[in-house]
Amino acid sequence: MLHFFWTPYIFRRDSYDKYEANNAEICKHARRVLGRFTDVHLDSFNASRVTRNPADILLGHTSFDSVGGLADDWVRDNALEPGQPAHPNTYLMLPLLPEPVEEHKSWSPFMDSQLRGARLIFGICGDHWYERIQALPADDMLGRVKDRIVRIDMGCEGHRFAPPRGYSQASMRGLLHMSDLAPHKGFDLLLNSVAGTGAVLHAGSSALRAHPYQRVRLNGHEFVSLGWVDNTSAQQDRFIKDNCAFYIHASSRDAQATAILENCARGLVPMVTPESGFRSPYAIELTQDAEANRAIIARALAMPQEEYERRSAGVVRQVLEQHSWDRIFTGIWERIQQDIAGRAAWAGRAGQAG
Repeated sequence: MLHFFWTPYIFRRDSYDKYEANNAEICKHARRVLGRFTDVHLDSFNASRVTRNPADILLGHTSFDSVGGLADDWVRDNALEPGQPAHPNTYLMLPLLPEPVEEHKSWSPFMDSQLRGARLIFGICGDHWYERIQALPADDMLGRVKDRIVRIDMGCEGHRFAPPRGYSQASMRGLLHMSDLAPHKGFDLLLNSVAGTGAVLHAGSSALRAHPYQRVRLNGHEFVSLGWVDNTSAQQDRFIKDNCAFYIHASSRDAQATAILENCARGLVPMVTPESGFRSPYAIELTQDAEANRAIIARALAMPQEEYERRSAGVVRQVLEQHSWDRIFTGIWERIQQDIAGRAAWAGRAGQAG
């Protein structure tokens, strides 16, 4: 059996018929894909002991607690013998950054010991961050375990956003951004980057109090508020495809922003900083400098139809081919099996030598 530790999810009859928030998507497709290979038990990443079977596999996110005082540690608590740091088949899967976002670091009370206890760490992040993690010194928390980190992509069931948008000259000034507007999302940089370019920015966030489709001003900049974007809403999906040609993300620290993948699947061409975690030959790369970004955005708005359609089709294809949960979870399962088989072979050789 495989025990998967993540945020709790309650299955409904239509769970697989709709696209939901990314944590729900991860739970759904962990059970669906990994369930092809073994029985799957879903539990919370704040669980305690779930097994004493040495053949079981434990995979999941580090314990995550925004309240404080967490006692249960699923990695430590499932050790088979006193003094052991973890069950022998313990694997982590979580977004990774070389320097975690401050509040996330404080909400992960057992991060260091759980990293050390895991056989492998499936790190959800873009190449930009993986390369920087591998360059960390050996005395860094992640530097100590970097040889056990396996980079994986964030998943997105892109076919749920079909059909992709078609080219429309009327929408070529339309930009979309979706996030919680936390400081590391770079929304101030984004506003300054868009100013004076002639673009119309649409922002989707639960942090915005305005009514959907209402124009608002923030720090002297005007944009259209969409409120929280419900990916199951056909109306919002149609509005985005009709009014936005580009998806823009100016983050300084996103392991790999799910919203970029979702809107690539819609056919929007991404304008993103490397720190947003998405790398593609079809994307337009932004910087952490607003003045430089204004010139980049102005050129993008004037993009010929042929180039736009090439980039749009390219990112749709990239999400469908590289970011499907079938590909990601199958790869995780195969890598875990390689690790288990390698240990068994080593033990066999050691026994013969003895």
